[in-house]
Amino acid sequence: MTSEMTPLMSCPARYRQAMIAYLQNTNRTEKVLELCSTKIPEAVNAAVGTCPDVFQYISIGTAMGENDIRVLLELKKQYKKITATIVEPSPDMISTFKENVSKMGPLLDGVEFVWYTMTLEEYMEREHTVQQFHCIFLNGVIDYFKNLAESLKYLYKALDKNGLIAIVNVSVNNVFSAMCEQYPNLMFDFEVVPTKNLIPILDDVGSRYTVSEMEAMVDITTCMQEDSEIGNLMLDIFTHVANFRETAPKDLVDDVIQFLTSPGLLLHRSDDSVVICNSREIGRASCRERV
Repeated sequence: MTSEMTPLMSCPARYRQAMIAYLQNTNRTEKVLELCSTKIPEAVNAAVGTCPDVFQYISIGTAMGENDIRVLLELKKQYKKITATIVEPSPDMISTFKENVSKMGPLLDGVEFVWYTMTLEEYMEREHTVQQFHCIFLNGVIDYFKNLAESLKYLYKALDKNGLIAIVNVSVNNVFSAMCEQYPNLMFDFEVVPTKNLIPILDDVGSRYTVSEMEAMVDITTCMQEDSEIGNLMLDIFTHVANFRETAPKDLVDDVIQFLTSPGLLLHRSDDSVVICNSREIGRASCRERV
């Protein structure tokens, strides 16, 4: 990576724009929202059953909160009082999350939000007493954990004996997994963690778990267009470099675009569109004694 290139995560406003552009061009959004409306709440309800007076929910790396809001709306049908602990390091994302909550009006009455503008590691250092949660939601965030094993062990200790950890993670059939393997020097602020790497850790803490794949795709047509602002924002997401097309060497830009359309990723190509694979894996972990 050249000195002119800047980590995308160090530019919060650009990261937010890039994330919005990416989400608008992938069906991952609707797939995850569907997951949050059905499978996760159903699994939580089945695991937790009758709950104490207040249902404890925590989400790590929430981004703008659409998925959490969908989960909470469903959980609220079963649990009248919910405390939602939100841990997200980006002030811009937290601000947008709060705006999205306010748009829900009375639909989220009974949900008390506790906001932490920080990483999981900072939260772990701050909260010396491990609170117990009935649902822990990790949506596309474990790649950013500095110490995966310690982070998962901490979260498992924070899981109520009847609780559930829901994990949405990249699969091996995913553009980010492929990009990280092909260009390790670009994806320098996180490391893609295959779901298979979680299994030994979950085994070590004695967790029960299930894993399933969620097929998804992303339309990268605009990435082929040099003057497309949307396409350039999406390239920033794929490389995790701010203003990648403008600051990276031209041969690297050309190579990345060629790689994105390589046979291992390409699902469909025509004169009008280019669509590549963007699948996710869904993991659910619970305490061993919960059979």
